[in-house]
Amino acid sequence: MTLVRAFLVALAAPAAAVALAAGAAAQTAAPDPKARCAQLVELWERYSTGKSEGGGSMDMPRKSAVADCEAGRTEAGIRTLEDLLRRNGYKVPPP
Repeated sequence: MTLVRAFLVALAAPAAAVALAAGAAAQTAAPDPKARCAQLVELWERYSTGKSEGGGSMDMPRKSAVADCEAGRTEAGIRTLEDLLRRNGYKVPPP
């Protein structure tokens, strides 16, 4: 029985190492969506200082994206903010 147990442990160890590595990679590959929203809002505010999309009331896409992010609809907010930055000629950093 001990030999079988040792064999199973030897088989399980590499699989566990691969699972841990995959979990760590997934954590680094998928940043916190709320942090990404905040990053993109900060970039927009920094880039658009002194100018806007057409006037104070024309900042609706940014306001909508911020509302989406705050309400937990981060995918929609991120998509809107990235699009807003690109349409205005700004480079969008990778997540």
